[in-house]
Amino acid sequence: MEQQSLQHLLSHFSFTRLLLALLFLLATWGFTQLLRLALQRLADRFSRHRLLISSSYPLLRLLLWLAAILFVVVVIFQPPTGTLLTLGASVGLALGLGAQDIIRNIIAGVVILLDRPFRVGDMVAVGDHYGEVTHIGLRSIHLHSFGDSTINLPNALVLGQAVANANSGALDELVEIPFSLPAASDTALLRTLAEEAAFCSPYVYLKKPVVVLVEDAFDRQFLTRIRVKAYVFDVRYERLFASDVCLRFKLALRQRGLTPPLPAGAPDSA
Repeated sequence: MEQQSLQHLLSHFSFTRLLLALLFLLATWGFTQLLRLALQRLADRFSRHRLLISSSYPLLRLLLWLAAILFVVVVIFQPPTGTLLTLGASVGLALGLGAQDIIRNIIAGVVILLDRPFRVGDMVAVGDHYGEVTHIGLRSIHLHSFGDSTINLPNALVLGQAVANANSGALDELVEIPFSLPAASDTALLRTLAEEAAFCSPYVYLKKPVVVLVEDAFDRQFLTRIRVKAYVFDVRYERLFASDVCLRFKLALRQRGLTPPLPAGAPDSA
């Protein structure tokens, strides 16, 4: 009886059906690659909608693969319902015992794709890592840092901790640029010069406000701390924008014979 059941099960996995399934899965993979290239070209052509176009690919890829697997199982192999349930339970038990980390990452990846706490193109901070999300897969996400490094983070790790999203699907991003100067400085003049430096930058997004905050601080001496808060028109130019504003502000101070900013922390994104 058991031998007959086994033969009946194997009859659904003939060489022809296996070949058809393999060819169909290869065709699905090829279509997903063509879709990725097409979306990349669209994103490059319509730069203002780059994040929206890029963020649609991970979800479309997931739906395509789910549909392909369902087609292979139901249409090509056509196993009986009882056999399918038995096989599914056996595979699920084996995976649950031997590949818990992989299953945990896959479930977390599906949650990320559906809940969308961030998208491809967003600038996010996960723990000590900060960069642009370039890939959202079922097992991990990839961040591209400003140091030109690719950071691979497991989905379960990302889903289990706080994630700071700097732009949340928008192309522009708020950037905070701090300066520290002697406490005796003319704060009104410093505020004006810092504001002009931000407004004159070619990277500033002028449809949103530029704010300059002035506060007192103490770090082995009394200081005046200037914080420029402005939006960069594209998240990829965040560091170039901060650098440009810093250079313009220092140049304005030197032209007026004022003390340049004291060493401070690197510009932070807010």
